[in-house]
Amino acid sequence: VRTRLTHSLEVSAIGKRLGEAAFRRLKKAGKDPWFACHEEKEFSDVLLCAGLVHDIGNPPFGHFGEFAVREWFGAHLGELTLKGQKVTELLCEGQIQDLYHFEGNAQSLRLLSKTPCLGRMQGFNLSCAVLATIIKYPVSSEELTGENPRGYKKMGYHCAERRLFRRVSEKTGTEGCRHPLSYLLEAADDIAYRTSDLEDAMVKKILSLSQILEGLKSYEDAMEGSRGEKDAVRRCRRGLEALYQEELEAGDRKPELTAVQRWNQQMQEMMIGEAAGAFVRHYDRLMAGSLDGDLFEGTPSGHIIAAIAALSESLIYTSSLKIKTELFGRRVIDSLLSQFMPAAVKYDTEEEQTFIDRRIMDIISGFYKSMYHAEAEGKDRGERLYLRILMVTDYISGMTDNYAKRLYKELFGG
Repeated sequence: VRTRLTHSLEVSAIGKRLGEAAFRRLKKAGKDPWFACHEEKEFSDVLLCAGLVHDIGNPPFGHFGEFAVREWFGAHLGELTLKGQKVTELLCEGQIQDLYHFEGNAQSLRLLSKTPCLGRMQGFNLSCAVLATIIKYPVSSEELTGENPRGYKKMGYHCAERRLFRRVSEKTGTEGCRHPLSYLLEAADDIAYRTSDLEDAMVKKILSLSQILEGLKSYEDAMEGSRGEKDAVRRCRRGLEALYQEELEAGDRKPELTAVQRWNQQMQEMMIGEAAGAFVRHYDRLMAGSLDGDLFEGTPSGHIIAAIAALSESLIYTSSLKIKTELFGRRVIDSLLSQFMPAAVKYDTEEEQTFIDRRIMDIISGFYKSMYHAEAEGKDRGERLYLRILMVTDYISGMTDNYAKRLYKELFGG
């Protein structure tokens, strides 16, 4: 089944195809003179790169891991102290809200711009266009809890990256709005993980073909929309049934799984075409930064994605296998944060560290310590404290699921 890496490779490949399709259509439509004097690669390669790195900041156990980090800070940040003073009294409001609203998307921007790479302390040195494309939520945690006219549910950058966000906005001309290519990246992400969820769930024997067909039929019966939209969803469902019959007649050993794999390919082709078409239709609003929603709204692809989402929520994400993994993941992240964070608060300060604190800090990779020291140079006490806390979230976010599990077992014998 998919890992974070294989998912990123799929998003990258789909994103490049979306970019190619959108470029050709925009050039043909004469929407913008830019497309007549530039190469297709200049457009699509931004999506190729952004797709590869868009999830790099996600912690172990995915979105559940994000929730576990937020939950830990909500429960324990107020308990941390430095020289007898509460950490929450030393941090500014924006820094505190960053921790309470921990988000993998913001973490991606941070790691890509701050992680030491090839001996340099300037991150991966990606273009502003690529960085802008991965910023799905162009708001800070403070804006998230204050004025938030677009109703964003997550933050897109930390206080530590505020200057970078402003520079990226200035260079790309987004002026605090979403970059147009972020909509194509979001579409590529939706296409990749919605279709792969069905296939992975079948491989894990969580889902059967009959359940998928029943889910599509239930959505079709309950959906609101035009007759044409209902007919399109019906054709997609019947297409899956026809593929299954073909596989049965061909004597395939796994006719259900093969039928779903072939259907996923067909759905991806349809979704790529419709997303590229929507990008052209909404081009003026995308360039003005005024498009709300996504590229699939009001399309047959949007309904298929919604039907798969409903099926996933009811049968896949509630499976005992997934819940057990998530609950164990929560325990892993909670335990690691509880182990490292108190020691990190005292690290690089005049407060005396115990022998255990020093040993705990020895475990944290020098990679993340060097990142902290480079960033903390010349900063005041509160800022350095904030960066030490981020050093731990950087370290834990950089772990794979298996590494986090292994470290947990080595430290706690679980």
